[in-house]
Amino acid sequence: MDNIFDDKHRFEEYLDQLSELVFQRIIKKYGHIYPLEFTTDQEEILVGELARLNTVLAMLEQREEYEKCLIVKNRIRNIEKLLENL
Repeated sequence: MDNIFDDKHRFEEYLDQLSELVFQRIIKKYGHIYPLEFTTDQEEILVGELARLNTVLAMLEQREEYEKCLIVKNRIRNIEKLLENL
C-alpha cells in the first residue's frame, strides 16, 4: 500500500515540475501574460452582451419560456440598433 502512495506522490511532484517548466517556457516565448489587460470600448462591450443574450435566448427557447424570450429579443434589438449607430 505504501508503494501506491509513493508512486502517486512522485507522480504529483513530476506534474508540478513539468507544469513549472511549461509555464516558464510560455513566459520566455510570449512574455508575462497575467494579468491580461485589454482595453474595451463600447462596441466590444455591446458585442459581448449581444453574445450573452443570444445564448440566454437559446436556453429560454429550449425551455419554452416564450414571455422571457420576448424580453430578451427586445434587448437584443436595442443592442443591435446601438451597434448600427456606432
